[in-house]
Amino acid sequence: MTLHVCILGIDGSGKSTVAAALPAILAAESRLVVGSASETFRVVSPDEDHLAPAFYPDGLPAAARVSIRLKRAAKRLVDNSKLYPLFKLPQMLMQDRAARKLARRYTCEVFVSDGNAFLSTTGRAANYLRAASAKRNAEVPAPDVEDLRATFSYILNDVPVPEASRQKLPALWKGKLIYKLNNLLHLNAVWLPDLVIFLDLSPQLAVTRIKTRRQKIDHHENLADLAQTREMYLKTLTAFQSYRSPDAAHRLDVDALTLGETLQAVIETIKPHLVSSEASTRDSNSPLGTTELADDAIRGKTVNLRYIFRYLLPKCFSGAWREPMFFFSELGRLFLKEGYSANVMRVIYDRDERQYGFLDRIFLEYSLHRAVYDRLQILVAKIKTELESRPADRRELRIFTAPSGFAYDLFRPLEEITGSDAETIKRVHIIAADLDPHGILEEKLNDRAARLGIRLTFLRGDLTDQIFRRRLEESAPFDLALFVGLSSWLSKPDTLAHLMWLRRNLRTDGRLVTDCFTPEAYALSGRYIGYKANYYAPEAYGAMLDYCGFDGLTAEVASGRDRINHVLVATLRAEPNHQTTASAIIRNLATQQSQDGARYIQ
Repeated sequence: MTLHVCILGIDGSGKSTVAAALPAILAAESRLVVGSASETFRVVSPDEDHLAPAFYPDGLPAAARVSIRLKRAAKRLVDNSKLYPLFKLPQMLMQDRAARKLARRYTCEVFVSDGNAFLSTTGRAANYLRAASAKRNAEVPAPDVEDLRATFSYILNDVPVPEASRQKLPALWKGKLIYKLNNLLHLNAVWLPDLVIFLDLSPQLAVTRIKTRRQKIDHHENLADLAQTREMYLKTLTAFQSYRSPDAAHRLDVDALTLGETLQAVIETIKPHLVSSEASTRDSNSPLGTTELADDAIRGKTVNLRYIFRYLLPKCFSGAWREPMFFFSELGRLFLKEGYSANVMRVIYDRDERQYGFLDRIFLEYSLHRAVYDRLQILVAKIKTELESRPADRRELRIFTAPSGFAYDLFRPLEEITGSDAETIKRVHIIAADLDPHGILEEKLNDRAARLGIRLTFLRGDLTDQIFRRRLEESAPFDLALFVGLSSWLSKPDTLAHLMWLRRNLRTDGRLVTDCFTPEAYALSGRYIGYKANYYAPEAYGAMLDYCGFDGLTAEVASGRDRINHVLVATLRAEPNHQTTASAIIRNLATQQSQDGARYIQ
């Protein structure tokens, strides 16, 4: 059974960001299948993504497609108080219908929605019926908690609205009609969530955030209307608690919380409502990101109707035509044998070192391989800058890279600064770790380091193994840590654990250099052939970094020409100067009182 969670909040509270970032982190923490409906739709499990923006391997429900289009239309009409609700309400209804369908299709244990048609309409209606910024409506009395409670009972249970409430409420017959049509047509688009979390941000801080996001400011994004919306949301939550149960709604004070702390508070709120937890499994004998399938096994996987008719033909002119050619080129056959092994990555990185034939060039110009090549150029520039900016304090400069591969991203910038900054070179100590399933890396890395006069320590092992991590900690703390090329292949629990481990083992002025992939045509191909992968937009990956203790919101982001791969450089997040932790905020909700409307929340 799916736990449906609704995130509410005024504009600027971060509800859309939280709803988009939460599935990957919650799947990692709880090891459950988690979905979300926000700007786009996502469904993820601990070890792979099933649905993501531009990645619909099993198709996208019609309701989800309609919701996305209506959301764009509503955004364009946001300043028209008459037309905007005509698009926004159907959009929310279609989003809720899609959430139900996706939760059933993928057997999600948790599904998180940015808003809910019933609750969002209740909380936001005042902005369009009697906006606080329109002074002519100031004399119209606002509905109170009992009035809103009566609305729930009338629409959902046919309980007549008391006359005293009727005078303060708009005509409810339209809402009742929508609910009846929903039931008659079995649309499953009008329902209440199991759990509501309200991100309570002060209107003053919301206005500040809105002004700094460098986007058009909507007409209702002003102090008066935001305060009105906040008050109505608080009343709506209390009415929902009265209608459903006190534990069905929670208010989180997020004024003093970072994005990572907000995510932590939301997850801590959800955890008590989870009823099961399935452990993620991974074959520890399988090298991450590699495959030992023979050519004929790969051929067998590609000769299937889904691959041909849902990917190869529709995406033919988006680069899919290159994939069948891999069987006929030397580089393609190496890839089919080893996957993205160190040998294959070296070929892609060294593509400019020799002249390749026509078929091999088809392999090298494949979009994913172009992205990997572009990533190297970005990494070399970023790491060179980091090395040159390090203070000459004579202490050892420790650089940790895992998985290391042939460490092109480190050796190339080091070679570039060898002549101009010999002192820095002398201080460098590289700690390289890799699974190295083919046993070829240690000798090559040591030879290259020796030529530069750099100290190098190579450790062979699995990054997810706790005993191996303790060996790595003997060389900590690190000035620079690289985690590149593995976030897509590593399961979400392992990725989260590794990022947290890096956070603990970096110096306070250290830097993390990492990357993520967004799904394009190649992702469908991998899914249909049988690969498991995880995809992150830079914003979602930045939120994950923030959750793990880095300053993910200010991380530098650089992308290649096809915007498939994204390199992020992040610093450690400063410890909060307040003593109230996210957990304490949750614990104090039951007794927290204030004069600005928080009294409505039990």
